Amino acid sequence: MRLQLDQAAAKARKLEKRGEFDAAAELYSQILGQFPQNRRIAAALESLIERTGNPPVEALKALEAAYHRREHAAVVAAGRDLAARFPRSVTLCNIVGAAELALKDAAAAERSFRRALAIHPQNVDALSNLGVALKAQNRFSEALLAYEAAATYSPGNASVLFNLANLLREAGRLTEALAAFEDLARARPGDAEPRFSVASILQETGRGPEAVEQGLKALAIDPGHGRARALVIHQLGHLCDFERLAAHLPFIHQLGIDGAAIEPFALIGLDDCPQRFKARSQNWAKRFATPPALAAPAAPARAAGPAEPIRIGYFSADFHSHATMYLMARVFEHHDPERFAVTIYSYGGKEDAAIGARLQATCARYRDVHGLGDAAIVALARQDGLDIAVDLKGYTKAGRPGIFAARPAPVQINYLGFPGTMGAPFIDYIVADDVIIPESHRAFYTEQVITLPHSYQPTDETRQLVEDGTGRGEHGLPEQGFVFCGFNATYKIQPRDFAIWMRLLAAVPESVLWLLRSNAWAEGNLRKAARNHGVDPERLVFAPPVAHLPHLARHRHADLFLDTFACNAHTTASDALWAGLPLVTRIGEQFAARVAASVLSAAGMAELITRSDEAYEALALALATDPVRLAGVRHQLLASRASAPLFDSRRYTRHLEAAFAAAHRRHVAGEAPAAIRIEAA
Repeated sequence: MRLQLDQAAAKARKLEKRGEFDAAAELYSQILGQFPQNRRIAAALESLIERTGNPPVEALKALEAAYHRREHAAVVAAGRDLAARFPRSVTLCNIVGAAELALKDAAAAERSFRRALAIHPQNVDALSNLGVALKAQNRFSEALLAYEAAATYSPGNASVLFNLANLLREAGRLTEALAAFEDLARARPGDAEPRFSVASILQETGRGPEAVEQGLKALAIDPGHGRARALVIHQLGHLCDFERLAAHLPFIHQLGIDGAAIEPFALIGLDDCPQRFKARSQNWAKRFATPPALAAPAAPARAAGPAEPIRIGYFSADFHSHATMYLMARVFEHHDPERFAVTIYSYGGKEDAAIGARLQATCARYRDVHGLGDAAIVALARQDGLDIAVDLKGYTKAGRPGIFAARPAPVQINYLGFPGTMGAPFIDYIVADDVIIPESHRAFYTEQVITLPHSYQPTDETRQLVEDGTGRGEHGLPEQGFVFCGFNATYKIQPRDFAIWMRLLAAVPESVLWLLRSNAWAEGNLRKAARNHGVDPERLVFAPPVAHLPHLARHRHADLFLDTFACNAHTTASDALWAGLPLVTRIGEQFAARVAASVLSAAGMAELITRSDEAYEALALALATDPVRLAGVRHQLLASRASAPLFDSRRYTRHLEAAFAAAHRRHVAGEAPAAIRIEAA
């Protein structure tokens, strides 16, 4: 074998000396196919291609400069012209392919990188770039092979290893991805990014304390790493670790404001400032920018008539037993099939027998698209001829804004799942009401506002409140004492909220606070915080997770729901009111801080809305110490279920349909999106 290798190498060198460059390159490539680890042959091929295959250096520099100026279409056009004269330039293929990737044309980029690899099969840049192009087409197994080949030919290449680790993560192979990022973090101790990636995966897999520690290690390397700081803050919020959280609170007002991108949702439970929320969303939206040529709707505007209904597509990962479906089920059931053709695009990969059967009984067409990449989903939606695309996820977990960035429909709406502006040029409208977004707050939203007449939030008034025969004692509650309830997620609980709750416990003898059990660390930290406030930690009772209907049923054992401030009860507010449990809220400024007030208003219970911490505490204490007054409120709430707009899903759906029809009419008329107000029918 050694002799054959030497003979073939000698022949290739002779071909090169005679100027037969293509033949020499082909022979070098054949040798590498048999001896892929031979660095001497790889270097010889690299040198040959560099000397004979590339355009003039000035031309390549001009292309690279145009690429860095984001003139990607110009790079592709000029690069293809040069490629006709220099067909063996690997560098040229890589530059053109990178520009095609930037233009979101992954298929064209794949062809460019494969041309590069036909010339030089071991070119690490082309292999790595090919992996990116394949991943963009959701071809994960092929992308993995490309990255693994690049890693083989360039051991220790940080960029390649990052790509490989990220692909493993996106493919759901989190254990392998975590190990890969941990290896990178150890190999590059001065780089914060691998540490942040480790922290992010730990957070995703429910290993909260470890996620915090890794996030802090990333910050020790780079104190200005905004996403690491936001992760630590959000996770400490989940853990209710108020003591360690205090050290990071001074950074909140700067995070995501100065152009650095952080997930807007990360700080939603702590920073009630709609202006900063807008800035964070706008910075985050830049990650999903799509070239105008690819963002154009596939079909021209069309007027829908009686025989041609408006085509609406709802996109989400949550068409299963999830808060979104608990709210939306009746909307799908009430949609008028003569006026609206509804398609559900489910990209979550989760199914639920009960929810699935319920959706199948509606007029909606169900498409399971979880195995498709963004581009394929967009192509399918355009093929379906959508008039309106509705994003039910926004920037929440498992959301896919990239779909909307490529414009699957001419009208696009941010609705229900993400409580705030998306700050994105590709989202035209946001569904709200006068409580959520009053006129004074319009400037904090990049979308045009659709104002519904009551609450923006739908609900399901068909849910049964099952009597399960349990008593308070079976839930760990006192049979006679007053039960304050707070079934919001732990990341919503601020030290400020909790301090008020502890004062209420101190003021109401034998009362308890009933919270949802989230994680053992939050439970321990909240008990510790209670002790620090002089309250017996045993007066905190934690409810374990149960199915939705049993959860609704156990609300009857509580006396009063205490809302959180910066991020209110949302679905949990509707749940409590439907179960007959009064809720006291303090209205704030950002969308998420005004939802409970919206829901209470639509339920006819506006007297439970307060506008200051002091008023919130005073009202909660008054209701807890005046049984007659509280009984009157409960009676009023139960009576409202028969007539309040919140519990009339049919009327709600008619209002929502009127809003969608108005948005469609504007588009058909050639008018730009504008504020839409729907009057009560």
